[in-house]
Amino acid sequence: MTRDQGADAFERAVRDNEVALLGYFQRRLLNADDAAEAFGELLLTAWKLHRKMPVDETQARMWFYGVARNVLHTSRRTLTRRSNAVQRLAQEMRSRPVATATDTPLIVREALAKLADEDAELICLVYWDGLASHEAAAVLGLNSSTARSRLSRAKAQLRVALEPTGDAHPPSARYTVAAPTA
Repeated sequence: MTRDQGADAFERAVRDNEVALLGYFQRRLLNADDAAEAFGELLLTAWKLHRKMPVDETQARMWFYGVARNVLHTSRRTLTRRSNAVQRLAQEMRSRPVATATDTPLIVREALAKLADEDAELICLVYWDGLASHEAAAVLGLNSSTARSRLSRAKAQLRVALEPTGDAHPPSARYTVAAPTA
């Protein structure tokens, strides 16, 4: 069989069996997204092994189910590991205090919302998450000097936005952007 004939036979076998194979995953995995992901993994794995696919239609169908079964085992192991990791994280988070949105005054959040998204994220990375400006620059894919100048500009914009105006705030009231206390 030539390379084109093998690829054509593979594509034909996929078309003939795709509904049944997707159903195989949907019946065994509770989440539809997990089933779709497993089906995609099946197609990728089967394509890598397509030269081993039998020529006979029935045998090819059984071969696909065998590959699907292996993909299912791998998916279940991955889901179990992910589930265990999520449970460990949830348990750890229950045992330590976590800063919440309510720890940051609404006025600060409103001022941050007025900044460009990347500038607001830069402020948050530096002042909330405790990263140095060069580390925040790396996270955002910026040059360090660019991050420093944006940080300076963003802080100036925040100062203006947080400056008390009118009767709403006493003249001595000043707001600072600081890390929330835990």
